[in-house]
Amino acid sequence: MSATDFTSSSGTPAPFKPSLEPPPGVIPNPEHPKSLSHLSNLTIGVCIPLITIFFLLRVYVRLFIKRIWIFEDWLTTMAWSGTVAYCGIMAATMSHNGGKHGWDITAEQAHQAAYWFHVSAIEYGVMICVTKLAVLWLYRRVFSPRRWSPFDISIVFLIVILIGFYGSTTFVKIFQCKPRAKIFNKNIPGECLDLSKVLNTSGSFNTITDFLILFLPVHAVWKLQMSKQKKILVVLVFTFGLCAPIFATIGFVVRLKNSGNPDTTYKQPEILLWGAAELTSGNLCVCFPELGALLRHPRRHSVTPRRPTASELVGYVEPAGSGDRPKRFRHDPYMTKSLTATANSTTTTETSRFIELNDNVYDVSIGPTRTNERDEEPKNGTVVLRSDVTIESHEPR
Repeated sequence: MSATDFTSSSGTPAPFKPSLEPPPGVIPNPEHPKSLSHLSNLTIGVCIPLITIFFLLRVYVRLFIKRIWIFEDWLTTMAWSGTVAYCGIMAATMSHNGGKHGWDITAEQAHQAAYWFHVSAIEYGVMICVTKLAVLWLYRRVFSPRRWSPFDISIVFLIVILIGFYGSTTFVKIFQCKPRAKIFNKNIPGECLDLSKVLNTSGSFNTITDFLILFLPVHAVWKLQMSKQKKILVVLVFTFGLCAPIFATIGFVVRLKNSGNPDTTYKQPEILLWGAAELTSGNLCVCFPELGALLRHPRRHSVTPRRPTASELVGYVEPAGSGDRPKRFRHDPYMTKSLTATANSTTTTETSRFIELNDNVYDVSIGPTRTNERDEEPKNGTVVLRSDVTIESHEPR
């Protein structure tokens, strides 16, 4: 039903009564009202295909290349599906007269717009929390190999703060009015909190935490021994070129600008557009780092290890006779986790005892190597490294 399809009891058209008096000099236009729906459609048309493509690529890497699926991947899946749902709710808000000026719609249409904006605001708070948690879980896996180190504790502390803040603000949004029906219809008697203050607080918290999350990989990467150009590239990959904090800052400025404006049916849905951009950038931040596997080692699809992050540590003694089979030692599962190397050898006894490392995921197979007869033989108990080898040993409980 259009804005002018109103009839009185006598069957004659009733005069249009806007939900909000227009400013001086502004004439209501219920037939062709100004709307944010075209911007909403453009935002949705960009965000959903973009995050879906990179999410599916990430799923392919995790399931078919690395053959692993952990809690971080479930968070990423929730972030992607929640962002798609948020875009759908934003479209529903615009189709129910959201994004239109209050003087171009009726009071009933304004109630519909308020209802769908309320749903969008709750969905945004939950999904921005899940998206940031997915990013932090990724940072903890990549940049925090030692649990409960100062860096790891800072990530865990930020996770707790995020859950506490977004959980409390979501509760406040749901029960901001008593009775709840007053959220959508201000004419109902009751009491309400000032939603603009809640939105402004949420916007400032989003901006601050986005910059804190941005500095976490910067702090970790800057300690690595690599060129400055590579450090910048890695930081950009993990932060998607600073897009998330930029969108959060713009959204916060829009919230402050629209705070207290009585034209809520137009000004409040405007915030949803920047929320979609922030959610999209967060999804891309958690997807991009995993896509490097598609560029490196194009033959990885033929590798089928059960767990990609575990190396295999096997010890054996090379017999004196070349025709004898080497004696294998029992595999110790607590001596396997991390590996970055190309070759190593060690001699401990006269029969040349070696350590063999195998990591099929990274196409690394390290076996015993013989030194050149003309080279100086290593002393007993020494280890010769062709490149760096890192082995994490975990004692059985």
